[in-house]
Parts: sequence; structure tokens; C-alpha cells
Amino acid sequence: MKEICEREGLTLNDICTQIDQRRGEANLTASIRVFIVSYFRNAIGSRGFSEDGPSSILRKAMDDAIPPFD
Repeated sequence: MKEICEREGLTLNDICTQIDQRRGEANLTASIRVFIVSYFRNAIGSRGFSEDGPSSILRKAMDDAIPPFD
């Protein structure tokens, strides 16, 4: 999470709050774990962090890992 926060220029609290708001009934710890895997999977899929830029990776990982709760 520290590396993600540094790459995104966000605090740990910022990212965890976004995950918490989207997770619905899912466990927060599990949702964070899924987000981390999704984040780095998206980063690798885009052939590194520089091509798409970190912010697009964050958005894609958030959408893939924890769809918005309606």
C-alpha cells in the first residue's frame, strides 16, 4: 500500500476511504487485498506505470476490484 500511495500521491487513509465507500457488504481487509492485486495487475498489463500514468491505473484497479456499490 505504501508504494501505491507514493505512486498516486495519496495518503493511505485516502485510498482506504475510497475502498471502504465502494465495498458494500464485503470485508474491508479482503477488499483492500483485492485492490492491491488488481492495482499491480493493471500496472503490469499496461506495461509499466509510465504508459497510462498512475491515476488511470488507480481508477481501473478500483473499478476491477471493487465495483461501485449502488
